[in-house]
Amino acid sequence: MALFNLTNIRFNAPGSAKGPLASLTENAEYARNTYRYPSDLGSSDKAHYMVININQQRLTSYGGDSVRGDTPQAIKNAKDYGSYSAGTSQQFSNLGNLVNQVSNSPFVTEAAGALNQVMNKFKSIGDTANSIGNTVGGIYDGFAGVGAKVTQRLQSGSIRAEKRITDTVALYMPDTLTFQQDQLYDDIKAGGLAAGVLAGGQSIIDAVTNSKNAPEAFANAIGQASPFILSGLAKQAGGIFQVAFSQAFGVVQNPMIELIYSSPQLREFRFDFQFYPRSEQEAKEVQNIIERLRFHQAPEVAQGGTNGFFLVPPSEFDISFYYNGRINPNIPKISTCVLTNIDVDYAPGGFSAYEVPGQNATVGGTGMPVSIRLGLQFKETEIVTKTSILGRLPTATEKNKDISEAYKQAGQVDAQGKGIY
Repeated sequence: MALFNLTNIRFNAPGSAKGPLASLTENAEYARNTYRYPSDLGSSDKAHYMVININQQRLTSYGGDSVRGDTPQAIKNAKDYGSYSAGTSQQFSNLGNLVNQVSNSPFVTEAAGALNQVMNKFKSIGDTANSIGNTVGGIYDGFAGVGAKVTQRLQSGSIRAEKRITDTVALYMPDTLTFQQDQLYDDIKAGGLAAGVLAGGQSIIDAVTNSKNAPEAFANAIGQASPFILSGLAKQAGGIFQVAFSQAFGVVQNPMIELIYSSPQLREFRFDFQFYPRSEQEAKEVQNIIERLRFHQAPEVAQGGTNGFFLVPPSEFDISFYYNGRINPNIPKISTCVLTNIDVDYAPGGFSAYEVPGQNATVGGTGMPVSIRLGLQFKETEIVTKTSILGRLPTATEKNKDISEAYKQAGQVDAQGKGIY
């Protein structure tokens, strides 16, 4: 017999909530640019909702208002957990440190001094040589300046969008919330020519070891080993050679399949929403939501004299799930995502629009579709690890006591237990 039913479940009374979207609207920086649907989202019967924060790229020319103290989730994870993000940014940071050390080394300093002396010599010879010296000097200074900036960004930067802005979208909870976590494993077929040589070699060793007449045994063993080697050669050649080998010997080579872990898969999330605006103001809000998402999902042509050669990547997004103005701990967290696809259907049930006779079409007014379906496809920028699931690094008591010895045996640490990779 059940100990309770649905009528026994009690949540905080609606009056105890701080108000619709309290965590956003009470923050003056967010309140200015929060777009929501429906308009009464966060009220007592709509206390569950999801929030999409937007992180813009560093080099964008369409800068929004930044939010002081709010860091994109992927950047925060990299700072809090270091290597757990497992991306290349950390490796490039090490490269940046190396480049910085090399550029400040005595050898490079002396080489730069020698080049400077050569340029001064050019300048002292005459006008033409002086022009050459100035040109070479300018090129050197230009590359040095670019190199310094690149080194600095390699040391401290990230490929992720680094700046949280106040543009925020708050939507009702979608009908589906699927969290799929995939791991890739490769089927490795160890069988082949090398396997045949090894197996044939082992038969030779066994025959010689167990025989008193080694030369005769060796000769006999060569004959016994030939099918192993021929099988490997036939497999390498493929086709008719494999058929011929099977016909001659009546067997096929064992593929010797092993399953080896390859890599995790980045998670993808799809959220679908149906909009039925109930007023002109709510209709305008729907249009604002779609426009903001489309805008931040698009790239832009880099400015600053690049002649259209470079693109600035689209913005990135942090997704959170709320109840009564607070993060809902019952739903797993999602790290920073990119918005790979926006699917907007302005006629999901056949086109129908609000109309006022005699009025021209206006945003949210005459001509506004009665229903709009919005589909958003996100892809997470970080792999899921044990650290990200727990939200912390392992404690001292959790660490494997034999891990140093295990890594020594694997050749990943030296005799003193220090990492060598």
